[in-house]
Amino acid sequence: MTMMAWWVLLVFVGALLALARWQGKADRIFGLVLMMLYLPGAISSEALLASAANNGLITLVLLICTAFVLEKTLLLQRAAAWMLALDFERCWWRVVLSSIVSSALLNNTAIVSILLGPLRSVTHHPARRLILPMTYAVSMGGMLTLVGTSTNLIVNSMMIEAELPGFHLTDFFPVGVSVAIVGIIWLWWRRDQLPATPLNAESVEHYLVEGRIESDSPLIGKTIAQAGLRHLQRLFLVEIVRSGEKICPVPPHAQLEVADRLLFSGDPASIGLLARFKGLASYAQRQGLNADELTEVLILPDSPLCGLRLKESDFRAKFDAAVVAIRRNGEALSGVIGEQILCGGDFLVLATGKDFLGRANLTKNFLIIRGAKPAATIKPLTEWLMIGGFVLAITLSALGWVSLFKSMVCYLSILLLSGTLTLNELRRRLPLGLWLIVMSALALAKAMETSGLMGVVTDLVKVHLEGASPHWALVGMLVATWLVTEIITNNATAAMMIPLALALAQGLGVSPLPFAMAVAFGASCSFVNPYAYQTNLMALNAGEYRLVDFLRLGLPLALLYLAVVAAFVPLFFPFLPG
Repeated sequence: MTMMAWWVLLVFVGALLALARWQGKADRIFGLVLMMLYLPGAISSEALLASAANNGLITLVLLICTAFVLEKTLLLQRAAAWMLALDFERCWWRVVLSSIVSSALLNNTAIVSILLGPLRSVTHHPARRLILPMTYAVSMGGMLTLVGTSTNLIVNSMMIEAELPGFHLTDFFPVGVSVAIVGIIWLWWRRDQLPATPLNAESVEHYLVEGRIESDSPLIGKTIAQAGLRHLQRLFLVEIVRSGEKICPVPPHAQLEVADRLLFSGDPASIGLLARFKGLASYAQRQGLNADELTEVLILPDSPLCGLRLKESDFRAKFDAAVVAIRRNGEALSGVIGEQILCGGDFLVLATGKDFLGRANLTKNFLIIRGAKPAATIKPLTEWLMIGGFVLAITLSALGWVSLFKSMVCYLSILLLSGTLTLNELRRRLPLGLWLIVMSALALAKAMETSGLMGVVTDLVKVHLEGASPHWALVGMLVATWLVTEIITNNATAAMMIPLALALAQGLGVSPLPFAMAVAFGASCSFVNPYAYQTNLMALNAGEYRLVDFLRLGLPLALLYLAVVAAFVPLFFPFLPG
């Protein structure tokens, strides 16, 4: 191998290791990959620009931008109300089937975001037996069409970049519907395996609530017992932070001092108890907001807030809200609220200002669980025109009358010209992180080809797998992709594994289509690790599940999923097409 091929191999392996270590920073890692390829000349400027303007990549961006408009409609909210007004068995079937059908065309995260609220608030059904099946159904439904999940479109982009024929809209359907049928049967059979206990029975005990001793407080100099802070109803004093030092556990004889931060664990609805103590100010009060109206939200896994300290996030200015309490998957958090590093899936209880519901960035950052929710601002006629326009654009593409790229460009143009979608909204919803990931992956694949690394891999396959069954090679690629997607994100997995799949197919002298399908389906087979896929993380926190719940229900589902894909892909995508 040439020195450049060794360098590209080093970048590839380093990227995989970095993605496994820093799963939530895929865009930064791929940005670094791009720089490490471009600076030494592993990829030319022309190839870099071609990757940025890849037809499949731009189609993916257009779909995400147009799907945002559908999130503004009340379609899924109405569907949720229709699902839940039934006995449990019929409700279960409606939730699962509706999730599968809707996710074939709509953004998976948006569907889960919209349905989680109604499912969490249901009282006449065990919500925990609905939330995780709904999440799994959304993942399976995304594999029914090319546009069902960004993973499929990434694989399609890589195929186009390799000068291979891309997929049509319905190419995924035969295998996808087979997977969905088997998956639904499994989920229905094991529906009683999930906990039936009501939500919020214990989770409120894990909220972290903060109060600070002000300079004029009469509590200064008093002990915890004298101040009456020892036995507050539904709030337990767990630690005091004084000049950066923690006092934990807190003895009843500890004396209070100016600027002490008192950290309570318990129910944020009881924060009004702290207001009885003069000079004890909550975090929200110090931000200029009173906790009269509380709103509970869940931070979305792809929110720009993830990874930021609360005090550095400019939270009040961005949302006209202040954090009253924070909870993370039942963990007992420690330290002052302002120093907490925000993570996807965190629950926040907010004290909101008058402009909170008017902020356009709410849906990009939060799923509102309880409290104030934005009112619908779209007229019914406009709403149906938006939905009808999207369905028409997809249908024209499915019939082969126009390309998906052209139909999405026309639909987006109509939305902008009619004022249904504004340029500011479009700018805020541009998936720049995903665009960088896919562009860098396309550049990496090109560098592997031009440096000769792809040829080396192909030759190794020819030498060591000569005469081997392509079916077993397909199974190996499918399982390998599944294992990688449980460690890193699904989009990153698809981007990293497709060059290897194409090299494997070339080395075996067979069609690349079944191997590309194996990567697409394997990358979306994320049912075991709740932290590997953003909708899983949302379900973990919103449904208050344990890791064992994912293992019991998700691991057998993943194995069934892989078995069906391994059996059906060669039937619909032969290794040697006639």
